[in-house]
Amino acid sequence: MTESYLDMMEESLNQKVEVLEGIVRENEIQKKILEDEEHFDGDGFSATISRKGELIGRIETLNDGFETLYERVKEELDGNKDKYRDKIARFQELIRQITDLSNSIEACERRNQELAKYYFQTSKSQINQNRKSSQAALDYYLTMNKSKITPPQFYDSKN
Repeated sequence: MTESYLDMMEESLNQKVEVLEGIVRENEIQKKILEDEEHFDGDGFSATISRKGELIGRIETLNDGFETLYERVKEELDGNKDKYRDKIARFQELIRQITDLSNSIEACERRNQELAKYYFQTSKSQINQNRKSSQAALDYYLTMNKSKITPPQFYDSKN
């Protein structure tokens, strides 16, 4: 029974590695979208956020399942470390991979956050500039319509 629990725990850790690799791929897609200043893909950006949300949900489910299984075999593992040495070593290797991926994701998230801040600040300043230009054009239009300048009444027409 313990062997099957350990196999399920290993499968859970393997799935978590795959999910974290998926998050890394989504972060790379976000980075490319944010770095393309000329053609920002808002729908693509939103889609990556949604996909990452789904992947994070899967990680939470995998964590809960792993914890539940670990609680069932904890005493057996603690009491028979020599018997399960290979499995424990495999778990440790998978946990190292998970930790490395988590650190990489955290760094990518910070980088993408800075790129997003820059993009949105730039967009905001462009919007403000366009608003000022539009306001100036509107003011000019209103001023010109209010002026009572009469066009010349007599034309010198030499043919």
